[in-house]
Amino acid sequence: MQQVSNRICPACGTNLAPNQAFCSNCGRRYDAPPQAAEGAQGQYGGNANTPPPPYAAPQVPYNNAPPFPTPGNMGGIPNRPPRGKGSPVIGIVSVLVVLAVVAGGVFFFVLPRLNGKNNSTSSSPTTSSHPTPTVPTLNIQPYTYKGHSSVVWQVKWSPDGKQLASSGGLGDDSAQVWDAITGKNVMTFTSYTVMNAVAWSPDSKYIACGGNSDDIDVIKVDGKQRISIYKGHKDAILSIAWSPDGKYIASASYDKTVQVWDAMTGEHVLTYSGHSNTVTSVAWSPDGKKLASSSFDGTVQVWDATTGKQLTTFKGHSYRVYTLAWSPDGTKIVSGGDDQMAFVWNASTGKKLLMTGGENGSISGVAWSPDGKHIATASDDKTAQVWDATTGAHVFTYSKHHDYVYSVTWSPDSQYIASASADHTVQVWQPR
Repeated sequence: MQQVSNRICPACGTNLAPNQAFCSNCGRRYDAPPQAAEGAQGQYGGNANTPPPPYAAPQVPYNNAPPFPTPGNMGGIPNRPPRGKGSPVIGIVSVLVVLAVVAGGVFFFVLPRLNGKNNSTSSSPTTSSHPTPTVPTLNIQPYTYKGHSSVVWQVKWSPDGKQLASSGGLGDDSAQVWDAITGKNVMTFTSYTVMNAVAWSPDSKYIACGGNSDDIDVIKVDGKQRISIYKGHKDAILSIAWSPDGKYIASASYDKTVQVWDAMTGEHVLTYSGHSNTVTSVAWSPDGKKLASSSFDGTVQVWDATTGKQLTTFKGHSYRVYTLAWSPDGTKIVSGGDDQMAFVWNASTGKKLLMTGGENGSISGVAWSPDGKHIATASDDKTAQVWDATTGAHVFTYSKHHDYVYSVTWSPDSQYIASASADHTVQVWQPR
């Protein structure tokens, strides 16, 4: 018959062998409690000899009974006995737990920083408020949009490729959004004045539009809800550009300024006054750090988007400059104007790199294809032209408009062009 011991470690509750002086689990010295009379009540209820519960506090205060014997107070015991067999197992388990915690920390916190950014497959939300949309290859049958009743000044393709927005004036006075594939109208925002300019937000949810009222409206396309209005200009608006991060809008005006303002609140941020005449066009660099503007003063100017400090001035056009666009990599700028020429410039130095021509009228619109390979131009000679962005060689002429062509825009997949004209239409076509 096996002998049953009533020795219980007062610290951790481990059952001890009859003659075991130290707990095999926690190492605490065991001191047998004094025997009490039959039926006497103990500290934890029941009989006085009843052992304490497994996680009860030690019965002897810590200061009076240290958990391990100290030199000079060994109670006649010459050596501390070795731990029991359970101790190595617990130690190994503890080490494994610590290693697992450390490995988890490395996986979740160190590796993402070594990669420079979160994995695209991570479930964590992106830190960008306006991530670049994935653009599928479009399949469009060329068509003509006839939603405007008068001249169409500008047209812009949405960043997600699904819609187009256009601005009309001289009695039409509207900004319109329509399905890029079917040509069906999605939204019409009517103002009380000529609508000269329109621009998309990077997430394709909003448009900004403005004209001869001197004001600019930010409109949520889904629901046609006005989000904000900017009233900082003192003359008509000719160009609008949304920053790549979606936080700011820049606008160019007859008042000779470019103004930068908060897209959602309409609060003024910065005024650039480097031009001496009407500012016709403004565009953000792809990294959002710079702005470029063109003017009736015959120059293209590049300036810091945060401080407004002028960085470079391009001089080469012989008369008014109407339009400009950045290359997708941000290293070049193309501009066009009254001299019927399109110039490609080094964006940092202002050095003229390339010159294209061939139109028989002023160049009122330019657009760089998203893949960086081609430049499209719109002209008063009723045509739109496509050029090789590297060599300047002529690639294609589109001549189905019946009046001045004022604006061109590329689809995000670089396969289609939409052109806006004084013939009241926007036409969608392939440059081939």
